[in-house]
Amino acid sequence: MYNRDSYDKAMATLKERRSDATARAAAFHEKMRNELPRVREIEQLMAQSSAKVVQAILNHGNVEEQVERIKAENLALQVELSMLLQDHGAATSDFEPQYTCKICEDTGFANGKPCVCLEQLMREFSCMELSELSAMKPTSFEDLSLEYYSSKADSRTGVAPRAQMRQVIAFCRAYAENFDGHDDSLLLRGPTGVGKTHLSLAIAGVVLSHGYSVVYGPIQQMLHRIEREHFGRSDGNTEDVLIGCDLLILDDVGTEFSSSFYTSALYNIINGRLMAEKPTIISTNLNQKELTERYGEQIASRITGLFTPLVCCGKDVRQQKLKQSLE
Repeated sequence: MYNRDSYDKAMATLKERRSDATARAAAFHEKMRNELPRVREIEQLMAQSSAKVVQAILNHGNVEEQVERIKAENLALQVELSMLLQDHGAATSDFEPQYTCKICEDTGFANGKPCVCLEQLMREFSCMELSELSAMKPTSFEDLSLEYYSSKADSRTGVAPRAQMRQVIAFCRAYAENFDGHDDSLLLRGPTGVGKTHLSLAIAGVVLSHGYSVVYGPIQQMLHRIEREHFGRSDGNTEDVLIGCDLLILDDVGTEFSSSFYTSALYNIINGRLMAEKPTIISTNLNQKELTERYGEQIASRITGLFTPLVCCGKDVRQQKLKQSLE
């Protein structure tokens, strides 16, 4: 499902995890041996058990009796070691590597099959690769200033853009902080330059910091990549990654080149994520009528009927900042 680069990166990560776990265990073991000399003595006595058993067999004496005595001595040493470590807030299990994945012990494979941890890492690296292809980067809510939104009520809606955007920002902040992978999908709608992209990328920043996989970028770029893979012009599994990530952010929906292939691919992505109960964030300049005219009822009804709508309003912030810089 995932490309070779994602696999190699995932395996390198697992190798590093396994190496770190082994090194930490060895370092702790040596620390206890140095701080508690009796630990070293006990381990040396336990290591001699096998030699004692062999010697008992060679002596042709009462082998069973001698073996039982050796086993009892060994058990007593194990108990002493356990109690000694316990008195110092440790346990014998601390001498063993504590792997991140208990299933495969950070090897990437269990019972001859790829482990879930390997699948998860490959998915994360594939998501990162897709997002890094765009010039977009996660932002923060703190960087979105309300000073660029008018406090005067709009003559058509009766709502002041500043008050409207304050509510939208608060909603998006709460959405990001409480994200659990099974949240509602969001439809950020409004004219160019009023903060739709900034808000979605601020959500991405918080969700990423919580350890979830996020793919974000312009829809044109993602659909073009799917098209190239579909017709064999490049390798990859972009559609699978877009459907499988924890959060997908499609920016500027409606600005991409119009084609039947793109429309079909978009439907597969949206419907696939809805079926998997995975949230998607869409930003667009299009209203409901324009969405229907461009994509048809199947896509438009899913977006407008199953996504939570958030209306962004005001004047183009980028233009306002540009004007200020020129004054």
